[in-house]
Amino acid sequence: MATWIRPKPIRFDQDTWVVIRNDPEVPKAVLERRREGGGEDVFFVTRWALDPADRVLMGTTPTLERADMMVRWDLPVKRDGRDGPPNGIDGDGVQRRR
Repeated sequence: MATWIRPKPIRFDQDTWVVIRNDPEVPKAVLERRREGGGEDVFFVTRWALDPADRVLMGTTPTLERADMMVRWDLPVKRDGRDGPPNGIDGDGVQRRR
């Protein structure tokens, strides 16, 4: 069985990473490290958009790894037009033919 390896965020500068998911040419999110008053790191996860007005803060987390995990993949659309898992197995564990 093949092992799937999650791609690492691409470091842009000292405190900024870009996350790539489905589209290899367009970022899915930007991760920015900032420091709290006590000196602890906080990572801001922002959904990427070409227009800065369309960018949305998705959340914050204390580690780069957790920030990367907050950025989801786009699920493929099933034949019936609904979103779903790529293996076609629904949440109840039953694979349905459509």
